[in-house]
Amino acid sequence: MSQATNQPVHRENWRPLLLSLLTHTLLLTLLLFVLRPVGAGGKGQPDRRIEVVLSVADSKTKEYLTETDVTESIEQTNKSAASQSSAADLEPPPIAFPELEDLAGPIVPTETGQLDANQMAEAPTSDGLNIEFELSNEDLKLIADDQRRLKAQQPVGNPASISLFGSGKLEGRRFVFVIDRSQSMGTAGLGVLDRARTELTNAINRLESNHSFQIVAYHDRTVTIERRQLLPATAGNKALVPEFIGNLAAYGSTRHENGLTAALAFRPDVIVFMTDGGLPTLNGGQLETVKLMAGRKTQIHCFQFGSGPLQKKVNFMTRMASQNKGTFQYIDVNKW
Repeated sequence: MSQATNQPVHRENWRPLLLSLLTHTLLLTLLLFVLRPVGAGGKGQPDRRIEVVLSVADSKTKEYLTETDVTESIEQTNKSAASQSSAADLEPPPIAFPELEDLAGPIVPTETGQLDANQMAEAPTSDGLNIEFELSNEDLKLIADDQRRLKAQQPVGNPASISLFGSGKLEGRRFVFVIDRSQSMGTAGLGVLDRARTELTNAINRLESNHSFQIVAYHDRTVTIERRQLLPATAGNKALVPEFIGNLAAYGSTRHENGLTAALAFRPDVIVFMTDGGLPTLNGGQLETVKLMAGRKTQIHCFQFGSGPLQKKVNFMTRMASQNKGTFQYIDVNKW
C-alpha cells in the first residue's frame, strides 16, 4: 500500500525540474544572442546600440551611458591631452645658473657704492694654463714703425703762405704743383714753361724745412722730381726746381686726369693746377672722381693760360676749383 502511494509522487517531481531546465536553456540562448559583438549582424543589417550601466558600490543609484556619451568623453580626453602636450612644447628649456661657489670670487662694491671695473675686467685664471700676454720683438717693431709714421703725418710748425702769377695767398704744409707740358705750353705755343720756372722757384723758396713739395709735369704721361714722393723743403731739394722745369720738353697730347691723379696720390694740402685747358677736358664723372680723391683736406687751385680774353667763364677748371675749396685764375700771356 505504501509502495503504490510513493510511485506517482516520484514521477510528478520530474516535471518541474524539466520545465526549469527548458526555461533556463531558453534564457541562456537569448542572453547569448543579445550579448553578441556589435556589428556582427548579417549583411545589410544595421549595427545594434548597446548601453553601459554604471553602478556605484553600496549605492542604489545607476547611470546609463549611451554611445554618444562615451564618444564625447573620449574626444574631450584627447583634446585635454593635446593641449597639455602643446603647452609643454612651448615652455623654454631650463637655464642652468652657476652656483655662487663656482664663481671666481665676489664682486664687492667700493666705498662709494660703485662696482670696481678692475675687478670685473680681471682675466680668468685656470690651473695648469699658461696665458702669454707679452708681445714679441717683431710685434713691438711694427707698433714702433706705425707710431713713427703717424707722428710724421701730423702737422709740424706753422703753414706756409705762397703766391704764384699774382694770385692770392695759398696756405698749407704739403704742396704739389701740377703743370701741363704739352706742345701748346712750350715756346712754340704760349711760352708758359719758361715763366713757370721763375714763378715756381720763387714760391718753393718760401717754404720752410717743416714743409714739403713735389712737381708733377704731364702730357699723356707724368714725371716728378727724382722720386714719386713729397720732398722736404730743404735747400738741396729747392735747388732742384729750376733745373727740373728747364729740362722739360713741351710735346705730346694732353691728359689732364693723369696729372691730377698722380698729384692726389700724395695726399697734399694744396694742389696748384696749371694748364691752357686744352682738349680733352674733364667730364662730370671725372670731376666727381677728383672730388672723391681730394676728400675734405686737399684744396685745388686752378690757373688757366691763354692768349686774349677768357672765352668761357664756366669750364671744367672753374667747376673743379669750386668743388675742392680752391680758386680759379685766368692769365692772358699777352700781358706778360
